[in-house]
Amino acid sequence: MNDLQTLFLAVITSSHFLILVKLSVAMCLGGVIGLERELKRKPVGVKTCVIIAITTCILTIVSIQSAEYYAGASENIRTDPMRLAAQVISGIGFLGAGVILRKSNDAISGLTTAAIIWAAAGIGIASGAGFFFDAIIATVMIFFAIRLSPIVQRYVQRRRPEDDVKATLTIHLNDMAGIGKIRQLFEQNHCDIEDMNIKDLYHGEIKLVLRTDLESKDILHSLYAEIKTIPEVLGVDLDS
Repeated sequence: MNDLQTLFLAVITSSHFLILVKLSVAMCLGGVIGLERELKRKPVGVKTCVIIAITTCILTIVSIQSAEYYAGASENIRTDPMRLAAQVISGIGFLGAGVILRKSNDAISGLTTAAIIWAAAGIGIASGAGFFFDAIIATVMIFFAIRLSPIVQRYVQRRRPEDDVKATLTIHLNDMAGIGKIRQLFEQNHCDIEDMNIKDLYHGEIKLVLRTDLESKDILHSLYAEIKTIPEVLGVDLDS
């Protein structure tokens, strides 16, 4: 019995066991925040966050242990134990930039996913440095912030007045005269055209893309219905 207790104490107090604990904590916490992205079918899921957390954790461990090792090997060597971890934070930004996308209507998507990548790296570094409480609290707060943000947004939207509506209208015409009629229609409704793009297609068809900022959705629906009544209009696609 005493031999088993001695063996158990030797295992849990060994440096290798501590490394295993740090990597396990980083893997579990990285998986938690990755699971939220996985449930929303985002490109960064459990696997990616776990890999990031484990990699940054082991790099932090190596950075700390190498600083201790070389400091003990010679008194003339002085290294920063977190120097490698600091470089990891800078380098992980390139990975996060790869998931940020700019859509055709000037909307930006992927910012939350990029932040999750950065958070997974931070959790891995905290776990590797041995700050388990910090890593766990950060993971819980990040997870709840992501899950509660849609509820808060819906509540705020119900409480505030209706905002301006940004819309993109893609209109197919069979004659250039329709462009003048559409612009006249916008002027009559006191609607400003922020951007206009005209492209000639096959068989004499014309593609007109308009970006506009309107006061309400009712004006947008009315404008959409009036554009469809113009004889030169073949079809209208609305994106708002």
